Amino acid sequence: MASRSAAGSEEDVGELFSDCFWEIKGFKQVVQRIDDGARLTDGLMQCIGERAELEMKYAKGLKTWAKKWEDVSIKGPEYGSMVHTMKSLSREAEETADIHYEVRQKIVGSVIESVKHWKNGQYQKTFVKWRQTVAANEGFEKAQRPWAKRYIKVDKTKKAYHNAARQREQLKRQLELYEQDPMTTSDSVKKLKDKLNKSISEADKGKEKYQDRLNDLNMSNQQYINEMSVEFEKCQALEKERITFFKKTLEDYARYLDVSKNSSLANSFANVTQALDEVSVEEDLKKYADSKGTGMGMNWPKFVEFDETESYPPIGNLQFKDPESGDGNHYSVYDDKKSEPESKASNPFNGFDDEGSEWGDTGYTAAAPTNEVKVMAMFDYIGAEADELSFKEGEVIIQLDEEDENGWCRGILSGVEGLYPGSYVQRIK
Repeated sequence: MASRSAAGSEEDVGELFSDCFWEIKGFKQVVQRIDDGARLTDGLMQCIGERAELEMKYAKGLKTWAKKWEDVSIKGPEYGSMVHTMKSLSREAEETADIHYEVRQKIVGSVIESVKHWKNGQYQKTFVKWRQTVAANEGFEKAQRPWAKRYIKVDKTKKAYHNAARQREQLKRQLELYEQDPMTTSDSVKKLKDKLNKSISEADKGKEKYQDRLNDLNMSNQQYINEMSVEFEKCQALEKERITFFKKTLEDYARYLDVSKNSSLANSFANVTQALDEVSVEEDLKKYADSKGTGMGMNWPKFVEFDETESYPPIGNLQFKDPESGDGNHYSVYDDKKSEPESKASNPFNGFDDEGSEWGDTGYTAAAPTNEVKVMAMFDYIGAEADELSFKEGEVIIQLDEEDENGWCRGILSGVEGLYPGSYVQRIK
């Protein structure tokens, strides 16, 4: 058995190290696995915790999206069965958001708490090290110490024997050269032979001592194997608990993440499918034609005989539109002053014209200013147009106007004035 380093004394076995488990300090990597298990447990909690926050962000995003587009569907120019379909999509998003929020709650409240509880029971700190790590290290050192002392003695006697044998072989070669050299004196040859004989004796003694030490070590090998195996199995049992717990934890985690079997989700998509099946293109077009198009009834003009008993408004009140002004303002026949323009607030789709936000907002008319009011955002909102505010949940906006009939307000956030949907905020008392 070869060691990477064999330096040291019988009392010092701590400096020897090898990747092989059976060599001196080779068990260190097994002990390190206990520390790694504690770190892996922390990593598992972090991994699952990050996924829980992603579930929360996704749920919030779906809620905001659903609220925004449901408002657009209701207040926009869409009509007929398509409005119902769009609303069903928003409801599906809200229900899906609820499911993912529930997933997040289960992950945090069940999985992560379970891991925390398990780690507290599995690992206990002793100063800066885990108690389990200290116990395993002490157990291995106790089992290895007697064998390691014998091993060091074997290694020392092996080196001594090899050095003596090396010197012996060098003296043999030197003697051969002396005997071949006619200039060498007999006295020199005799001294070299005496030195060689002494070296041979020392090499033989070193070999015998080396063999004795090795036999002693070999006789202790089985006991060493048995005691080290006992300590190793203790570490294996700890690691088995960790892997078994991780497996169960990840099974629970995966089960919570699997929303495909959630009955609420299935019902949500069933409602969307039903709403799509109920869309009737021809029926919607006919209803629109009957209410706003060619299907509307018309009291066509017909000749009416003059009746001097019928009262008429004074001629001075007659008004007409100036065709050149292009602003739709009215003028009196006898008055050069322009009359007030008709209020745009009467337009039921005001804020959803051909230009502007999702459906346009060039027709927006703010309500009359009131005293300063502060409101707080209940959801995140990203303005679709340049004149709309963008804000995050919890931010405070100074409301300048009351909500108009289309659901929009005007306010100031961080020094920027703009429009925002009134349904996204609540007044601060």
